[in-house]
Amino acid sequence: MLPHHTYIGLKEWAVTSGALGRGDQIIMLRKGGIREDGRHFKIEHEAFLLYPGLYHEGELLLKPEHRGLLKESVSADFGQEITFSVFCELVETIEISEDHQVRALDAFHIWSPEFPVKRFNWKPRHPLKLMIVRAYKLDPPVTVPVEASYAGCKSWVDLADAIDLTDLTPALSDSEFTARRAEIHGALAAEHANV
Repeated sequence: MLPHHTYIGLKEWAVTSGALGRGDQIIMLRKGGIREDGRHFKIEHEAFLLYPGLYHEGELLLKPEHRGLLKESVSADFGQEITFSVFCELVETIEISEDHQVRALDAFHIWSPEFPVKRFNWKPRHPLKLMIVRAYKLDPPVTVPVEASYAGCKSWVDLADAIDLTDLTPALSDSEFTARRAEIHGALAAEHANV
């Protein structure tokens, strides 16, 4: 059962947040951040808002057919206020420890092949966390002022005020989500069999 409100945000590239909210993908990839405890990403919450942000190298991190999505976030001022439009429930976490697993995921995201490889290769002794999430759109989106405590290279943000979650719409139907999740598992299994 979905919560009625939340104070929790997880920082994610605005373009990825949009892709999750539209149902273009159901995965997130995490490893850590500069200000994480021990520089490792920890799953502290299993339900959270996506806190959108920017990557400077943007266009190079997207497949060519998805580069137009950058226009969605280019005019946003993430330093003054933040708009929450996507809520996620974590359904499953898979540890990715082999590069062939990263390649197997290529059909299931909007990123260029180099983007997940870059995340995978950072601190190579630690596995990449593949997070399969069920995304919901907030209707309407909620915009709040950015607090000083939200800044920095950290993944999790404790919001000053609760965000109402009473009007959520699934990005994908139950059957679409189940099918997409099965396809991801199938691709990982097939790639493993080919190694």
